[in-house]
Formats: sequence, C-alpha cells, structure tokens
Amino acid sequence: MRRKVLSTLLLAGIAAGCAGDRPVAYQRDGVQYGVTEGVFRGRWWSYYERGTSFLAGAFYAEARADFEQALAGRSRDSWRARTYGLHFVEFFPNRELGVVAYHEGKLAEAEQRLRDSLAMIDTARAHHYLDLVKKAKLADGSVQDTSEPEIDTSVAQATIISERALPFEVAASDDVGVEEVTVNGEEMPQRGSAEEVTFEKEVVLEEGTHKVEVVAKDLAEKEVKKEVEVTVDLTGPMIGVFAPIEPTVTPDGTVILEGATVDKNGVVAVEVGTQVLAESPGTPRLEFNSELPLSNGENVFVLAARDIAGNETRSAVKVFKGDPDSLEAKLWLMKQKYPDGVMVADASLNAVQTMMAISATPAESEIRLKSPREDRPYRHNRTLRVAGEVVLPTRIAALSINGEDIGELTGAPKESFNKRLPLDASLTSDQVSVTVHAKDESGTVLERTLTVDVRPVELNTRESRMPVAVLAFNGRDVESAQSEMLRLSAESALVSQGRFRTLDRTTLQEVLTEQQLSTALSSPDEAIALGRLTAAQVFLVADIFPHDQAGLEIKARVVDTATTDLVANLDVFIEDRGDRAQIEKASKNLAAQLAALYPRLSGEVLDARGNTLLLNWTDEDGLRQGASVLLVKEEEPWIDEDTGEVLAPGEFVPVGRAAVDSVSGSSTRATTVTGDEQEGVPVEKGMPAITM
Repeated sequence: MRRKVLSTLLLAGIAAGCAGDRPVAYQRDGVQYGVTEGVFRGRWWSYYERGTSFLAGAFYAEARADFEQALAGRSRDSWRARTYGLHFVEFFPNRELGVVAYHEGKLAEAEQRLRDSLAMIDTARAHHYLDLVKKAKLADGSVQDTSEPEIDTSVAQATIISERALPFEVAASDDVGVEEVTVNGEEMPQRGSAEEVTFEKEVVLEEGTHKVEVVAKDLAEKEVKKEVEVTVDLTGPMIGVFAPIEPTVTPDGTVILEGATVDKNGVVAVEVGTQVLAESPGTPRLEFNSELPLSNGENVFVLAARDIAGNETRSAVKVFKGDPDSLEAKLWLMKQKYPDGVMVADASLNAVQTMMAISATPAESEIRLKSPREDRPYRHNRTLRVAGEVVLPTRIAALSINGEDIGELTGAPKESFNKRLPLDASLTSDQVSVTVHAKDESGTVLERTLTVDVRPVELNTRESRMPVAVLAFNGRDVESAQSEMLRLSAESALVSQGRFRTLDRTTLQEVLTEQQLSTALSSPDEAIALGRLTAAQVFLVADIFPHDQAGLEIKARVVDTATTDLVANLDVFIEDRGDRAQIEKASKNLAAQLAALYPRLSGEVLDARGNTLLLNWTDEDGLRQGASVLLVKEEEPWIDEDTGEVLAPGEFVPVGRAAVDSVSGSSTRATTVTGDEQEGVPVEKGMPAITM
C-alpha cells in the first residue's frame, strides 16, 4: 500500500513537472514569468499562454519552445480560436514566433513568420515587428535601398475646385517600404510600412491658390516631397448682356441674345435652358450670339454660365413680344420699371401713357440682389451666398464685394455675379454687412450696402440632439471595470459636445430586458443585433485590445440602427491605461470623430413638393445620406403689451422631421417622416431646418 502511495506521488510530481512548474530563475524585477492563468492543461492554448508570458519576460528560448508546441496543435493565427465549448482565445503563434526570432537575431525566419501571420490576420503588432526586421536588415547590409519613395496623388497640378473641402488621395511606393506619409505636415495613420500605400484625406482650404505638400519617407530614412497646386474657386462666372437692352418690347418673332461671360479660371459653357449657346474647354472669356424665338407676351430667358470649377451664375433676360404702342406693352414696361407694382383698376391707353410721361423715370443705374434678402433671416451657418446683377449706363469697369475685387468682367452695362462668402461655423446670431461696389467706364459709381440678419437655427433642447446608444466596450485581458469606465467616459465626452444625447441605462432598459441589456453592454457582436431595438440613430460598440504593459487600443464601430450597416470605424490609442487624463483625451477624440461624421447644420427649405424637400445644404457641408433633419418654426417673441418691451425672444419649435435621401453640389433632397409632423403646420419654402 505504501509503494502504491509513493508511486502515485511520483507520478503526480512528474505530471506537475510536465505541466510547466518553473523555477524561481524565471523572474525579473520580482515578476514571475512562464505562468498561466489557472491550471496548465498541456494543450495548444496553454502552451501559447505560457509562451506569451515567457516572451514578456524576455525568456526567448523558453518562449520559442512553447510557441512551437502551440503551433503543432493549431497552425493558424486567429483573433477568436475556440478552445473547448464556447470558449475562445486570441491565438497568434506564427506572429509571436516571428517576434521571438527578431529578438534572437534570426531575421530571415522572423520576416517569414511575420509575413505568414499577416497573410492570415492583419495586425498592427505584426506590422510593427516586420518593420523592425527590415530596419535591422538595412543596418547589417543584407538589404539594399536602391531608390527613393515615389508619390502619386489623385489631384493633378493646377487643380481647380468649387468647394473648400478637397478629397485628397495619396499613393506612395518604395522598394524597401514606405514608413510614413504626411499631408501638409499631418501624419497619415498607417499600419506598418508597405511597398505601396494609399491614403485618403479631406483638406480644407480657403478661397485662393494653395500648395498641398505631401512627404513620403521610407524605412531607410530617405524622404521625398511633392507639392500640388490647388485653387479654391467660390466665385461664379460674370455674365454680361449687350443685347437686348432691358426692358425691351419688339413686334419681331425673334430676338438676338448677345453677350459674354468671363471667369479668371475659365468658362466652359453658357446655356439657356437645355440649349447650349457657347462652350469651351475653359477659356477666360466666352462670348455668345444667338437668335431665339419669341412667343406673344412676356418671354424670360434664363442664362446659365458655368466655370471650370463647377460654379454657376444665372441671369434672366426679359423681352415682350407685341405692339410697342399697345396697352399690354405699356403696362408691362411699367411693371419692369416699377417692380413693386402699380395698381390700375381701369385705365385707357392714353391714361397709361400719361402716367408714364408724368412719372419720374427711375435711375438706369441699379444693383439688384437675389441673395441674400433683407426681408428675411439668413439661416445657413457655413456660407453666405451673394448673387445678383449690376446695371450701369455704360460698360462696367470694376465690381467688388466687401472690398474684394470680383475678378474679370465682361465689359457689358449689365453684369450678373455669384459668390459664396465663408461664415464662422460657430456663428449663432449676427449682423453681417455686405457691400457691393460698382463703377462704369464713364466714372459713374454705384454702391449698395445691406445688413444681413444671419440667424442660424440654434436649438439645444434634449429632443434636438442626435440620439446615440453607447453599448459594449469589451476586450480580452481587460478588466470589466475598466471596460465599463471607458464606455462611461465615451458617453460623457459625447454629452459634453452638446451635439449628442446618449441613451442611459434607464432608457435602454425600457426597450431591452435585463438579460438583453447585460449582453448589449458586454458583447460588441451581440450589441449590433440588439442595438436596432433602441431609439438611437446610431450606436457605438468597441473592441479593446491591450498592447505592451499598459497600452490600450480602442476600435469603435459606428452602426446605423435602421440598417445595422457599418457607417465608420473610429479609433484611438491610450499609451497608459492608468492615466485618467489620457483616457479623457481619447474619449474626447472619439466624440470629435463622431461629430465630424454628423455635422450640426442650420439651413432652410428651398422648395417642397409633397413629402419631398429641397434643402440648401451641399456636399461641401459634409452631410451624409440617412441623416435626420428637424423642420422648425420660429414662434413670436414675448412682448409687454403696455411698454412694447421684448420680454423674451421667439423660440424655434420642431414641427416635423425628414430623412436625407441624397446630397449634391447644389442642394440636398430629403423625405418627410410621416407621423412626426405637427398638425396644421405645412412644410413650405423658407422653413428653417437643422440636422439632428
């Protein structure tokens, strides 16, 4: 019996040794390495876990032995390798063997192992060590750098654009690997070097000509620079009409429309409706001369000139076909000279002629503004569009807006203009002065100044903020308390933006059972399925990956709740998870990235047809399909009946909602959401709107 007990103890001791009990020698700075969490099972995942511990302590021979044992049990790297039942672990033996080989100086093996791992799963850690291997080979001379990096961009030299935001794509290549690319000094995010890399970046520029600098550096520290010249053109072509001289009455069946359009960057076309009067590849001046048919009565020809950047200016020419001495023609002429209107109950031709003879003739010089209008507030919070026409007795020689020369002129006595002036995006209410100054060749000066009431819709109620559900923040080897703290920090940063409202636990509990809520707050994959049950417009789920001793990488997915489609990936890196300031900074960075995806815009309805709306936002404003729009009305201010004092200004009140269907360079189309409209409040032209 005693022999049996001794045999059992001996076998147990042998088993314990096989299980990986390690001597005190595997200690550094008081930390024991070569350990596993729980019982060492002698399976591939146990060897991998222990090998990872050895590697962290720089015990490379022991780490290699364990990783090779793990690789013998399972050959492929994976983020989620199933061990038993529904238990999954991170498993990268190929990658970690490459890391070990690098530290051992076995560079050829290290490179092959790391490339094998990347062919299976693309990870930042594998890229990092592969770059270290390449640099080591360059240092020992086993790899030669024979050339400098090459740079190519999607934007050609002397590019002209009509928006301040420039989508910029960069492609760089190098024989040993491009390590870093910067655009105007800003480093592009890169997952390790590569022989060919491509980046997309939006560069925001003011009107004028700029140089965008791209710098590429390879692993051998060779650096190449490339500059691209970009011109931002926010000014449409000038249109000058030489004939007919307005207002014109003619008995003829046709009229000769003669004029010119100019633009410093080049005009490509002049059209009337679908008829092209003149076109060019982009000449600074484009003249037109065309005979157009007339119908009886008033004829309105809308000229449209488009420059090479895509800006468009429009000008209306009116001609009346009929007997110049007829009552209809005389009344039409009076209407053109007195656009405010003349009421005539019953008048003979002689009476009308007498009225016209004794009436003061209006000045031939005039500045007519189509936009902005003094009689109503301007709602857009990004750009102020100034458009109109100037009429002077002779050829117009100079034209400026707010002291800035408009550019080339056609030389006609009537010039039509169109220009966009950038506004401060943070503007909530202000009086903006616009001065149009013109002078003709005879010395006649004309100036018109108007004060525009720029009043973007400022609605900061809880209901006006975009609803966001921040669900699971989770990661292996990250304590649940830390994951929850990161999630709450992200929620807090979103709320502090003043742009979003987050759905708290109480609100989520109203639509999710306790079990569903627990799952949504702990599992990113399950949260995607459950997120569509919430009242949020989008929801965030995040995977957390530990790096080094204290680093954390957060990759947050923005998911559309209506479709569960992935909208975008947001990512931040925290070097020290114990530094609260770094966590708060990263959370603010996440919130800023989400705010950039869904900008807060103010505008108005340009037109409404049934439940289809046309809004005055363009693709320059960064609006995306599916975004929610609030339609609002401004209530009357509170006024003291006795003193006339304004006790409180009128507030903006939501009266409906719409969803964005498409965004173009000139406008945005949206569809009203049935059931959200306020009864008795029609959606009509000029109604204010904001994005949620």
